[in-house]
Amino acid sequence: MKYDFDHEVLRFGTYSMKWDDDAFFKVTTPKLRLDKDTIRLNLADMDFRCAPAIARAMHRVADFENYGYTTSNSAAEYKRSIINWYRRRHNMELLPEWIIHSNGALDGVEQTILAFSKPGEGVILCRPIYRNFTNVIEKTGRHVANCQMINHGGGAYELDWEHLEAVCAQPENKVLVHCSPQNPVGRVWTREELCRVAEICRRNGVVLVSDEIHSDLIRKGVRHIPILDATEDVSNIIMVSGVNKSFNLMGLHCAYSVIPDEGLRKQFQNGYEPAMPTPFAIAGTIAAYNESVDWLDQLNEYLDNTMSFAVDYIKEKIPGVKVYLPQGSYVLWLDFSDFGYSDDVLQDIIYQKANVALQKGTSHDPENGAGFMRLCVTCSKANIRKAIDRISEAFAEYERETALVKG
Repeated sequence: MKYDFDHEVLRFGTYSMKWDDDAFFKVTTPKLRLDKDTIRLNLADMDFRCAPAIARAMHRVADFENYGYTTSNSAAEYKRSIINWYRRRHNMELLPEWIIHSNGALDGVEQTILAFSKPGEGVILCRPIYRNFTNVIEKTGRHVANCQMINHGGGAYELDWEHLEAVCAQPENKVLVHCSPQNPVGRVWTREELCRVAEICRRNGVVLVSDEIHSDLIRKGVRHIPILDATEDVSNIIMVSGVNKSFNLMGLHCAYSVIPDEGLRKQFQNGYEPAMPTPFAIAGTIAAYNESVDWLDQLNEYLDNTMSFAVDYIKEKIPGVKVYLPQGSYVLWLDFSDFGYSDDVLQDIIYQKANVALQKGTSHDPENGAGFMRLCVTCSKANIRKAIDRISEAFAEYERETALVKG
């Protein structure tokens, strides 16, 4: 391979949230050990070196020796790079006026909630789903209207269409937050599914915001369909995306919302003052979309290989865990329920004995996530192997200790 994903960046002391801000994670998950020996697979943040073209762009901006105000209109190439990416990658056309810069996809989701609902009203989620959607709904004074996905087993999750119709028909529910590809279960939705979600929302006056920040992290042979390309009537649809996840540029805040409908766009923007992008964010987006497609393609190839290995190795080393290869994203949704252990016991085994940081399932599904863990395949294959070995050994050790206690 042209790019080396086997050797990771050593990130302690680089202002990294994942590696340097242990206090943040211990608030939500106090049982985490988080020392220099912890294998950290709990955050969707890759430890690989970024694409060389992006690094060169950062050097060019650093050489400006002036970092004054910047806007998304300061460089015509910024929006052009997004438009050209969707033309090449997804065979669809965007217009520059549709694109609104944001610091992250979650910013676009939050602004949709603020613009199209009122405090006390409902925002629909289909859990299990990315935990920060719940956080932002509660932060803005709305409540979650949950439409639990159906787990058919074998990694096959499906929307509960009958329940979705019912929750969308409730007049107090104003917005549906859709995750495409779905995080944490890894579903890539079909065109038919996307059309059906959009039509149900439209018929009931619900604004559909689709978070597609993982849309360029897709398994070989699988095609992601942007929500704006899935249906002709986009009058109630907002798509949020960016280079943050696919090129690991979260620290640069490189995301955007895409809103084709003029009336919807004006309401979204009313009173909205998004943070100005830094010159590094502008340059990073342009370099990612214009110069780094080969890096992304090889990253996906590496992730395909590593994730396939991880699934097979987990089944071999910890056969009691149900795990399946996702269609998209770089997360694995691990089901430990057959062990019959409480979440406290699971966390003791994985966090303390194995010293591996995963994200607890109840973060993404408060009512039905017990017994699940999310593992982010965001490091080298060697470290994934090491983490699985540690977890396997920790389970064996716990079972030996339990057997001794029982006598």
